[in-house]
Amino acid sequence: MRCVVVGWGAVSRIMLRALDATDWYETSAVVDVRPEALDDVRATRPGVAGFTGLSEALAAVEPDAVIINTPSHLHYEQVVPALEAGAHVLVAKPITNDFDQAAALVGLADRLGLTLSVGQQMRFMRHYQALGRFLADGGVGSVESVNLLNSKPRPHPANLTGMAQPALYEMACHHFDSLAALLPGAVPESIACDGFTPSWSKYDGPCTVNGLIRYSGGVHVLYQGGFSAQAPNYEVRVDGSTGAVRCRGQHMSIDTMTNEYAPAGKDFGPSDLDRDFPAVNPWDVFAAQWRDYVDGGTEPAFSARRNLPVVALLSAGIDSIAQGGAPVAVRANPRYAAAFAEGSQA
Repeated sequence: MRCVVVGWGAVSRIMLRALDATDWYETSAVVDVRPEALDDVRATRPGVAGFTGLSEALAAVEPDAVIINTPSHLHYEQVVPALEAGAHVLVAKPITNDFDQAAALVGLADRLGLTLSVGQQMRFMRHYQALGRFLADGGVGSVESVNLLNSKPRPHPANLTGMAQPALYEMACHHFDSLAALLPGAVPESIACDGFTPSWSKYDGPCTVNGLIRYSGGVHVLYQGGFSAQAPNYEVRVDGSTGAVRCRGQHMSIDTMTNEYAPAGKDFGPSDLDRDFPAVNPWDVFAAQWRDYVDGGTEPAFSARRNLPVVALLSAGIDSIAQGGAPVAVRANPRYAAAFAEGSQA
């Protein structure tokens, strides 16, 4: 599969570690506006063409697929020409910063008979996979409460400095997708968000978000995500009718967790719920499913269509922040109807 990679940054290089290990992937060209990035391509990938413009790369290479790892406000204007050139597209999360644009891209891919996927790999982390199975097997009975906390120190915002919603766009998109994986069939009904920037933070936009999310089936989520914590904090806790389970660690992407289980009314004790799950690179799982999807196989959870509820939840969270933390409807909101049409949920 001949691919053009747009954006030669850390995310592309991490993703390519998994893709380069396969026998079906080839980086045919790289697009980046930075001369130093193209110099690195020439030094590390001899023979791979470098371009400063996407249109030139598409014309020269005629790729099977385009991988876009650029700032999210650029995604729409880059995905459209890639699809129109006849290429399947894998774009970084979030698919765009605007729900209407995201829905339009899904419609364009459908009309052209191409696949459009979003780089949401975190749901394939070991602890999410193990916790998902535990819940599906009735480990805590009927789920009613979830706490998802992920705050970390990130004192150097880099390209997130001026982003309007850094915590939501860059962190919560992964968490909201992971919640969809843990709560299959549950639909976000409403969200109330408080976004703020601590006094010591160097971010311009709200780099910390506290939220309350209501899902169908009576599930209530307490959420916190942020980049300006003074020390790392990560916990996923699920309470149900027969007990509670929690995974605790440093960060969602560091898959070394302390797992604990408590029967109803008892104290937490150690749990080996991940014993049958070997440590894996989530991009390896993602890459295999992406290849199958491009080849006409099963539509994965990270397809753009099935990712629309995540974008709807992000958008409603932004509206809630703008309204001083007032709850904003998600599923019943006409604006997000496309996210909850048949086949749109992950």
